Amino acid sequence: MKKKIKLASLFFLGVILIVACKKDTPAPTASFTAAVNDGVVTFTAEVTNDSKYEWDFGDGSYINTLKAPVHIYAQTSTPADFVVSLTIKGPGGEVTITNKITIPAKTKMQYLTGGKPSAPASRKWRLNRAAAFFDVTLADANLTSQIPSAYRIGGILASVGLSNAYSDEFVFKSDGTMAINSKGGGIFASLAYCMGTGTAIGAYYADLGLAYTKSFTSPAGATFTINEGKNYTITTPLGPVTYSNVMTLSFTNGGLLGLKDFTSECIIKKLNDIEMNAIIFFAHPSYGAKPMLALNLTFEAIK
Repeated sequence: MKKKIKLASLFFLGVILIVACKKDTPAPTASFTAAVNDGVVTFTAEVTNDSKYEWDFGDGSYINTLKAPVHIYAQTSTPADFVVSLTIKGPGGEVTITNKITIPAKTKMQYLTGGKPSAPASRKWRLNRAAAFFDVTLADANLTSQIPSAYRIGGILASVGLSNAYSDEFVFKSDGTMAINSKGGGIFASLAYCMGTGTAIGAYYADLGLAYTKSFTSPAGATFTINEGKNYTITTPLGPVTYSNVMTLSFTNGGLLGLKDFTSECIIKKLNDIEMNAIIFFAHPSYGAKPMLALNLTFEAIK
């Protein structure tokens, strides 16, 4: 009987000691910082009395249990805020802290090239044969269509003998240079440009003043510039026309997008990771070298 009482006393003493130790263990403390580099964020925590980490990045992704995780957020065309929480659990309890981080918008350079000067990359684009829309318009303020609606489809060039235009690739690099890969042997061009420069023509469609040249050599040192919020003025045979607050691509040293012409700048109406919509101005043989018409074209990003 005395032995049983002694054992019971030892048991209760152990319980008291465990409870006392737990009460003496301080609760965890925590803080953290976030280093944001575009969509890549490196988290660093300062904690005490920890045994388990739980990170909630605020974007619906999995709970991360690393001490110093690196998380990748999806970037969009506008800045986005996320509330990040860190829960620290330890012998003395748990604590949760939260911070807001802002992921910057993806730049036009990133959309166009897949990179930026500090993280070089390049992206290839080509005319999208399967695009839902294609148009030839006047180079006027309203870009007034010049073809029936039934012909305003992406693959229409193939029906007028200019299918090679869908093969050529336009490679934009994040250092501001570019290359043009002629997959059809020549390049899509305005008929006025070919006639005015003596460029040999492989195929043409006279009604719209469009052609595909017999040969083409990718220009060395071609560059491009992205111009946002620009008031872009062209001088047409009928006078100047200004397009206000638009994004344009301008080219030097033979650079171009989609069509070879005397005009070396085009309007970009839409740009994301997979699609680009451009307004490309071009001359017509009946009006000399000044832009009289415009192409509304859709390009697709390719691997």
